[in-house]
Amino acid sequence: MEWPKLKNIILLILLLVNGFLLVLVGTRYTESVQYERTALELTLVRLEARGIRVEADRLASAGDLAPLTVERDPDRELRMAQALLGGETVQADNRGGGLYLYQNSSGAVSVRAGGELSAELTGGPNLSADGSPERHAAGLLKKMGVDGSQIGATEEDGWTRVRFRQTRGGRPLFSCEVEFAYRDDTLRSVQGALLAAPDGTAERAQSMTLPTALTRFSEEIAATGDVCSAIQSMEPGWRGTVQPMSGGVRLTPAWLITTDTARYYLDCATGALARVPDP
Repeated sequence: MEWPKLKNIILLILLLVNGFLLVLVGTRYTESVQYERTALELTLVRLEARGIRVEADRLASAGDLAPLTVERDPDRELRMAQALLGGETVQADNRGGGLYLYQNSSGAVSVRAGGELSAELTGGPNLSADGSPERHAAGLLKKMGVDGSQIGATEEDGWTRVRFRQTRGGRPLFSCEVEFAYRDDTLRSVQGALLAAPDGTAERAQSMTLPTALTRFSEEIAATGDVCSAIQSMEPGWRGTVQPMSGGVRLTPAWLITTDTARYYLDCATGALARVPDP
């Protein structure tokens, strides 16, 4: 047989094999999706029978979230302080115990290991150019090199307080929230926690499926004696824990589960349940 014809036959065989493998993979994926959907529907029915109603459209899978270990970055912390204080800040002053202090004529910013942040401003920026505290705070976060989403704003006794939660790759860092306090159209203080750290090192781990997580949640609720009649939302993200020796932070994937009575963290890998303290 001539080589050109043989080559065409080989290519045709390869195309048929690739097509078969593609159909096989697609079939298995469809079966997997259908299985998970069916498992979730059955789980919701069981929860309903136990008196727990679930807002199914507000459940989110943890997907490929994995534990991360991130190390403290003094250069990024300095950038955060400069954004808050404006102008050139003095060199970081290491006060010991993981505490760094930055200051100039506009005020002082202290940052601890794990991202705990406190800023008291004597000459904070005026809002005339930004229009609103919400917009100004969002702009400051951008200058600080931090991604975040607004989670609240309140006005009381002449104060406007705007809260943001830090995000990483679009996912929330539940342990990193910060409040910007304004009075007389001027930023007066910033309190909370922000993680000034690079991407970090990911670990291999597999998160629970939604049906397994919901089942584990209902079991843990029953074991603790807590009562709820509805799960209103289930949002995946990370919780941070300071590593005592290195000063770095370990980020553990967890769901923030909001019920009609309280909020809980559910570890995405172990299923351990912890109640979120009341603010």
